[in-house]
Amino acid sequence: MRTIPDWAGIAMIALLCSSVLVVSGVVPFLRPAAVYPSITPVAGSDDLDPAEFVFPFEKEQYRLQMPVDAAVYGGARGGAKNAILYEDLADEIWMADYYRAFLEDPHQEDLYTGLLRAFEEVRNKKNLDSDRYLEMITAFVQAIPYQVHPPDTPPKFPVETVAERKGDCDDKSLLLAALLSREGYDVALFNFVDDGHMAVGVASDGNTFCQTGYAYIETTDSGFVGSVPDNLAGGVTLNEEPQVIRIGNGTIRYTSGAETAYIISREKEAKEAAGTINENIAHYSEALRTSEERLREEKTSIITLLDMGDTAGYNAEVIPFNRDVRTYNQNLTTYQSKVEQYDRIAGIYNYILEHRHDRAGTYRWLLDHPLPA
Repeated sequence: MRTIPDWAGIAMIALLCSSVLVVSGVVPFLRPAAVYPSITPVAGSDDLDPAEFVFPFEKEQYRLQMPVDAAVYGGARGGAKNAILYEDLADEIWMADYYRAFLEDPHQEDLYTGLLRAFEEVRNKKNLDSDRYLEMITAFVQAIPYQVHPPDTPPKFPVETVAERKGDCDDKSLLLAALLSREGYDVALFNFVDDGHMAVGVASDGNTFCQTGYAYIETTDSGFVGSVPDNLAGGVTLNEEPQVIRIGNGTIRYTSGAETAYIISREKEAKEAAGTINENIAHYSEALRTSEERLREEKTSIITLLDMGDTAGYNAEVIPFNRDVRTYNQNLTTYQSKVEQYDRIAGIYNYILEHRHDRAGTYRWLLDHPLPA
């Protein structure tokens, strides 16, 4: 197991909340349009154990330990997390600034720096290009355990997510967006307001989500960039186009969209083919079972005729019996062939599922392992 060295810093992320207070009748002198969540460190907080994470990337497992600034964590955990609006702002404006506030609080910059310093060390050792580097950071966040929150729970600051080693969709998405944006990627939050979900988008040359221009990144479970799950944790399904909240001013795009699209297509084809062949196998299995029972009865009858010395009766029945045996054996051969075909297809499908943290390796492997005809 590879180990990423400890570095100072800690990061954590939080989800969307409908917490907003609208204030009227306040003197507007030097008044901001809105006040959003922020961190006021709590001096004297008890020290926290370093946050430890283990995550897979490509062919290795990595271990990362991050010291947690207890004062920053205490301020994040105990601070107010609602937005106070002094003006009638459109939802898409205040909601975007609300989420950005969780990412951009300056007290978390040491955390981001520490995490990214550790990731950059691996990038340099492995000579990762920008796509693989993004995938490594994504694999780290995806491996953080998913936590179910009650409805309308406000987001957590990234420092909370790291310190507590768990988070829900918005918590983990905020953390990933914070890290990627600071490495220069063109990223955005996908806020599915009605569906109650959040994900991350990265500008991509292909395999983009809806008309956003960004490839979808699911943070609650392992998955390739551009892969949109059919079903999400808690039974959530995506039925709307998201609010796109751009984070930072990065310009680096994801350029492996064609490869992930190929992988996703092969996964779908393998799943469908396995389902079809499995139905055929079930049909052949039932037919073979019925034929086997009939052959046993025919064989018993033939042996009885032979024991009775009824040669004519024996000869009359043995010919169709042998014909039925040949048919049975042919069907058995077909059945075994179908089973072998199913096993090969299932192997391809399972390989894809088990290597979602290795886009480059999975793509190369699939080129050498086509689906059987």
